[in-house]
Amino acid sequence: MKKVVLLTVILLSFTVALFLSQNEKVTTSDIPTVTVSTFALYDIAKHIGGSNVDVQMVIPFGVEVHSFEPTPKTIISIQKSALFLYSGADLEPWIVKLAQGDNMRDMSKYVDLREVEETCEEDDHEGHHHGHEAFDPHYWLDIGNMKLLAQKIALAFVKMDEKNEALYIKRATAYMDELIKLDKAYQERLQSCQVREVILHHNVLGYVAERYGFSVEPLTGLSPDALADAQTMARLSTIIKERGIQVLFFEAFVSDRLMKNLAKENGIEIDYLEPLANITASQAETGMSYAEGMYINLDKLTHAMRCE
Repeated sequence: MKKVVLLTVILLSFTVALFLSQNEKVTTSDIPTVTVSTFALYDIAKHIGGSNVDVQMVIPFGVEVHSFEPTPKTIISIQKSALFLYSGADLEPWIVKLAQGDNMRDMSKYVDLREVEETCEEDDHEGHHHGHEAFDPHYWLDIGNMKLLAQKIALAFVKMDEKNEALYIKRATAYMDELIKLDKAYQERLQSCQVREVILHHNVLGYVAERYGFSVEPLTGLSPDALADAQTMARLSTIIKERGIQVLFFEAFVSDRLMKNLAKENGIEIDYLEPLANITASQAETGMSYAEGMYINLDKLTHAMRCE
């Protein structure tokens, strides 16, 4: 009799475990997968999607965004995802290699882009440089643009998963409230500064400078891979002396060699800024957010610009 009871209990336990396992699989399969190309988009999608969306970075944490090349596995994950959100504005040149699908969203179409003029490296037959209009791809560092992105992503999630509309709207509202606080902090702390100019490796701060009223002098322009010439180094040394600049910046994921040389020649500090197109693997493990990265940058800018 005891053996029969024991066997019944075992069979019952197995049946319950099998049911729970199958039920869990059904629940998991109901969660849509959204792939994103940059950390800023990842941060928005994670905060608004919560536990209702499986958000995946296609560019691994710790990898420089400009130099990333997708693997076949990455391409398959993008194609299978319910949505693929990418930054656009030529930040990810590898996008052109993908077959355009209905799930792909170029998020640069929904923000205010900063137009800049870039000089082509090739000269014409008379030796003149050609300039052409381009857009600064670092638009996520403009908090106003982050609000626009949050609104658009929330609407995309609602369209994708209507039954959880109230959750997505609630989370999006909370996220934008945090962005409003962040914007206010930047306005207040960068209002009265002795120095109104920042020198850094490549110009990731164009939107920030434009929004809060200071100027940027980059070593290599918009591209971190561009080469700096001796004339540019000399010009920046002059600006350092004339404007009383005491801190130079480079960006995470970019070599600091040239900026270290420039700082050493002028006897001043060097520090790094968070570009927030990506973060390191260790930062991802600690759960660093976009807002936290922006506050880190704000602390460093107020120190460098000697703000009251």
